[in-house]
Amino acid sequence: MDPKRGIDDAVEAAGSQEKLAQTLGVTQQSVAKWVKRGYVPLDRAREIEGMFGVPRKALVDPKLVELLSDWEAAL
Repeated sequence: MDPKRGIDDAVEAAGSQEKLAQTLGVTQQSVAKWVKRGYVPLDRAREIEGMFGVPRKALVDPKLVELLSDWEAAL
């Protein structure tokens, strides 16, 4: 089984994909797409973090987190 991801935590905190979608003002299909790919759009990560306490780093594309970590390490 895959490890739990931030989007899974957000869906759980909201109660369902439909409830998360309603809270964010998006369609359930959008949330289902996020769940399938494993991360949310950057502009939604801060919003979800504020509403449900799921850290942004857990919500965004892991490749982006890795890139930013590498960039910060190079400074």
